[in-house]
Amino acid sequence: MTSAPRLPKKKVPESLDKVFPGITGIRQYSYVSFLATALFFSLLLDGFLIVNFYWTAYITPNQRNVLAAALVLAWLLLTVGESIYLRYLQSQELPANRDETYKQAVVLYLQRNWSGVESLVLPYLQKHPKDIEMRLLQATMYRHTERYEEAALLLDKLQLLNGSTNWYAEIEAEKRFLTAVTVSA
Repeated sequence: MTSAPRLPKKKVPESLDKVFPGITGIRQYSYVSFLATALFFSLLLDGFLIVNFYWTAYITPNQRNVLAAALVLAWLLLTVGESIYLRYLQSQELPANRDETYKQAVVLYLQRNWSGVESLVLPYLQKHPKDIEMRLLQATMYRHTERYEEAALLLDKLQLLNGSTNWYAEIEAEKRFLTAVTVSA
């Protein structure tokens, strides 16, 4: 049994990304919000084209100008909104060298080399302050080096970061360890 010949996949030109709102976000992140943006704009564009070229007897030239201006304004707002949201998403991404830095820091942590951990973690966190896992490692290192106030403050701030709910159990466990150490001291 032979399979049916497959048609070559047509690649959507990347120039379309810059013209049509939502396409870049669909390509990079596959989020529903970008799909909704693209669908909304395509419906607006379809409506504009139908009214201007098919139902020409129903609107006046002034109404046609208003519709064109509304379409341009919608395009501008959707494009700017998408660009802002894309920048936000890209700022949340972790850098490519993060895994190697984290692995090196964990190896030093397991060797109880606190100054080595600190020398890796602090410069990294200055560049990427929203990395929750690295912040948690920093708080644990502070507990081991008996900097309890810094560790407690860092854990409190850590809970306020976006995405920290995924690390709730670890943050709470570290708080319990910190409480146990400070009570016994």
